[in-house]
Amino acid sequence: MTILVLGCIVFLIGLGLMRNEKMNVLLKSRDYEIWNTVMQPQPSGYVDSFGTIQLFTWILSRGYEKSSSEEVRALGHKAIRRARLSKYFMLTGIVFVVVGFFVALMYSG
Repeated sequence: MTILVLGCIVFLIGLGLMRNEKMNVLLKSRDYEIWNTVMQPQPSGYVDSFGTIQLFTWILSRGYEKSSSEEVRALGHKAIRRARLSKYFMLTGIVFVVVGFFVALMYSG
């Protein structure tokens, strides 16, 4: 059961690290065309994440390298570390939740 709770906590930390307000503000002020493209809602999207998921995936796919602003590219190199850390936290949390679920099933009976 402890593994399951630990997995939930690690996953929630990863979700918290997804948000990148500095990149959002800088991209909007320095490169509005790219910001408008990245932040527009997807027509097939079921969840309105206020641009958090779109910006997160844009950073992970190194979209910042195509920006015309040097500041956006420099912040992107820093933001990719945080985005990768967030991704690994979420993946680790999911693994812990799955393992914890099976451990709890085995010891509950």
